[in-house]
Amino acid sequence: MRLSKNLNYLRPIKTNNLFRLGKKLDGGYVVQSKVFKNIDTVLSFGLGSDFSFEKHAFKLNNKLNIIIYDHSVNVFFFFKKLLKSIKRIFYFKSNLDNVVDKFNTFFDYILFFLVNKNGKHIKNKIVKKILFQNESDFKSVFLNLKKNILLKIDIEGDEYQIIRNIRNFYHEIHILIVEFHGLDKNRKSFKNDIFLLKKFFNIIHIHGNNNDTLCNDKLPKVVELTFLNKKIYPLNTKKFRKSFPIKNLDFPNHKYKKDFILKFQ
Repeated sequence: MRLSKNLNYLRPIKTNNLFRLGKKLDGGYVVQSKVFKNIDTVLSFGLGSDFSFEKHAFKLNNKLNIIIYDHSVNVFFFFKKLLKSIKRIFYFKSNLDNVVDKFNTFFDYILFFLVNKNGKHIKNKIVKKILFQNESDFKSVFLNLKKNILLKIDIEGDEYQIIRNIRNFYHEIHILIVEFHGLDKNRKSFKNDIFLLKKFFNIIHIHGNNNDTLCNDKLPKVVELTFLNKKIYPLNTKKFRKSFPIKNLDFPNHKYKKDFILKFQ
C-alpha cells in the first residue's frame, strides 16, 4: 500500500554506497560508506542494552573516537542482566545461549568502555538546558569534539526536546541518524523537526521500526532516518528512492514480525 503524498517530505534522496552499521536487528542503522570514511567521531545519544552500531564502527576504523551519552545504564546494568539470565535458567525461562549472549555483552562493555581508550560512556542525560549535575547540553557536548561527526540519536521520545539545537552545530555533523518515536502522538513536532533538519541535511534512508505499530496513515509509529549534511555532500535532489525496506540492507527490528513496507509516491 502506498503512503499518502502528504508524507513525501520523508522521501529519501537516492544515493549509492549505503551499508549497514550494527547488527541485523534493532540497533543497526544505515549510513553512506564514502561519507563514513571521513568521520572522526561517532557520537551517540542513547546506549540502552545494545552498542553493536558503535562496535562495528570502531571495527571498521579503530582510530575513531566513540562517545556515548546515556544516564540510564552502567556496568552494573549489564551485570544484573547477566545474573537475571542465569537465575531464569532454573525456572526454564532462559537458556545457555541467552546466558552466553548476556555474558558477551557484559564483557564487551568492559572492554569497549573501561579498557578501550577510544570508547567513552558518559553517564549524563542530554537535555535542552542543563539544570542538574548529571546533564549535558549540545554546547557542552560539542565543545571539545573533533569536527567530522556522525551523530546518532535514540533516546526514546526525548529527541523532540533537543532536536532543534542541532541547527547550531550542523556544520560539524556529516551524518545524522535519528530514531523518532510516538509519531501518532508527536506528529506535529515530528513534522516541524523534519522540515527544520532538511534545511541543513538531506534524508537518504528511512526504516520503520516494527517493535511498534502503524499510525492511521500507515506511517510506522517509530521511524529511523539517516541524513547527510547537504552543504558538505550535495546530492541530486530530484532523484528519490521510493520503496523500502531495501533487500540485504534493511532488516526487521523484531525478527519474529514482518518488516513494514513503505512506498512513497
